[in-house]
Amino acid sequence: MSDLTPTGKLLAGIQAQQAGDLRTAEAIYSEILAEFPDQADALHLLGTVAQAKGEGEWAAALIAEAIALDPRVALYHHNLGVVYESLGQLEKALSCYWQSLSLNPKAYLSALQAGKILVNLRRHQEAIPLLSSLLENPDPAAGIPWAEVHFYLGIAHREQGEHSAALAHLEKAWTLDPNLVVARWLYHLYLPALYQDEEELHRFRSRFVEHLDRLIEETPLDTQEQRRLAFLGSSWGTPHHLQYQGCDDLELQKKYAQFVQRIVKSCYPNWHSLPRQPGDPIRVGFVSASMRACSYSRLSLGWVKYLKASSQWPFLVFAYHLDPRTDFMTEQYRQYADVFRHIPTGFEDAARQILQDQLDVLVYLEIGLSPLILQLASLRLAPVQCSTWAHPVTSGLSTIDYFLSSDLMEPEDGQAHYSETLVRLPRLGTCFEKPILPRQRRYRQDFGLRQDAVVYLTCQYLGKYLPQYDYLFPAIAQQVPSAQFVFLALPNAAIAQHFWQRLSRTFSAYGLSAEDHCLILPQLDHQDYLDLNRCADIMLDSYGWSGGITTLEAVAAGLPVVTCPGRFLRGRHTYAILKRMGLDLLIAQDLQRYEELAVQLGTDPQFRQQISQQIQQRRDLLFEDRDCVAALAHFLHQAVSQKLACHTLPIEAS
Repeated sequence: MSDLTPTGKLLAGIQAQQAGDLRTAEAIYSEILAEFPDQADALHLLGTVAQAKGEGEWAAALIAEAIALDPRVALYHHNLGVVYESLGQLEKALSCYWQSLSLNPKAYLSALQAGKILVNLRRHQEAIPLLSSLLENPDPAAGIPWAEVHFYLGIAHREQGEHSAALAHLEKAWTLDPNLVVARWLYHLYLPALYQDEEELHRFRSRFVEHLDRLIEETPLDTQEQRRLAFLGSSWGTPHHLQYQGCDDLELQKKYAQFVQRIVKSCYPNWHSLPRQPGDPIRVGFVSASMRACSYSRLSLGWVKYLKASSQWPFLVFAYHLDPRTDFMTEQYRQYADVFRHIPTGFEDAARQILQDQLDVLVYLEIGLSPLILQLASLRLAPVQCSTWAHPVTSGLSTIDYFLSSDLMEPEDGQAHYSETLVRLPRLGTCFEKPILPRQRRYRQDFGLRQDAVVYLTCQYLGKYLPQYDYLFPAIAQQVPSAQFVFLALPNAAIAQHFWQRLSRTFSAYGLSAEDHCLILPQLDHQDYLDLNRCADIMLDSYGWSGGITTLEAVAAGLPVVTCPGRFLRGRHTYAILKRMGLDLLIAQDLQRYEELAVQLGTDPQFRQQISQQIQQRRDLLFEDRDCVAALAHFLHQAVSQKLACHTLPIEAS
């Protein structure tokens, strides 16, 4: 090798690297650098070897050194972007890809990677023109995976609420590459976050029903490769937007969940819990894709915190956090669980660890929201398995035995809405920590609210507001001329713009202007959101899918809340909260009464103040409810005892 020129050595190293012989390639590049320390190509290539070996930080340092020596080479910047992307440093990676493109406008792979990152960062308005430019200037020699371009354009257009474009790109993606199964699943199970009218809602529901059947028919599980692709497809997400439509979804939930269950079981037929010798303590696990500061983790933390202290039976509490990210709430789960497992490495590692821990009971916090949790719940990882009202919809899985719910929230016929056995824990069924209100730092003028307005806080995820009920806002405004309805741009600004168009049409039909009565604020951090509650006069609960934590935080701020309970658990959270405080006068039996209550609170400041005072006197009834944890412990003990005894008598929660 010593008789070769530096260029010859580089070529030899590249050949070895392309053949997969990283050790030889590394030795060659190192030999060049020993003689020529400023050889930028050798530094860059050595960095790519380090990246291939999983040494990301070292790879970044080497390629950055190459760029310092010769910053004009687009490929250096591109490969540094690849390294940063692998390290999860997406903003740095994006900057590298932009630099690559500025040096070489034909660096199409840099454009593709930048577009993908923009989609992952939810910067869809920037991603769409960048990815579309690749389709406008196709170069057959560029090696662009066109199916990927269409797939990411489909996702970006979906998040912008541009359904026709999204569906066209998704269909093109899996037509070009049948192995891009996630695109096929997303195409078939496509549901909007928001509907422009009731007709569009019913059209997409009918489409979902039809395409779910098609997807099931078109997903064979006969070969190992078919099963692998089907499992990958089931990782696309979950059809949780279905529940925002306000319909009875039991049969559809069962059909979809049991489809995923067949796939998972076909891939892992022997992954199931084995009988454990009876004995103390009861081993109970709580698993979540994200034990971070989100609704389902906040609702369930009290169970983990107080289960042992609230029980006459010994428990050993396990917590499984499957997200790479952590925050202050993750640390609380770590503190309160006897055994805390952080498993950010995917399905197999999580399932294997849970099985090794030989649990008696496994509680899944959010089956309907996380594809990973749905896949895990498709297996029998513990003798007794439960879902929770933290995601208030049946799992539809035959492997989930019980649905842990709230007695106050459930209607009399609640069992009819579940494939699981319904367990009605007392009162709210959760031990929620009392919100601490920090010192207020933002006021009406800071949010753009009128000082003389009667401010109605309507702060739910916008998909909870169905178009057939939009009339309530102008109907209230006609009777409360100073009314100002405040919404939040959830999930994003583009969907908020579509919602604004809906509001504008509805207000116009009543001879009013949405601009005079409505305001959509950007997403707020938690402190600002609590301040917004303290700037408002009244909260209007969403009909069909009620507020949960939002209502608890409004009550903590002393804010009167008007609700009308729906048919299902998901539409009855605020109803239960008000019932618990004995404030039935804020519960409307129908939407006409809901409108009347909203108007009464808006036009009678004295009545509003009286209600606020009653809330402040009674709100502590809602928080730190250890009795529901004791009831949970009692239920878990019974469930495990009966399972061990192979007994199937009905189980009571208290």
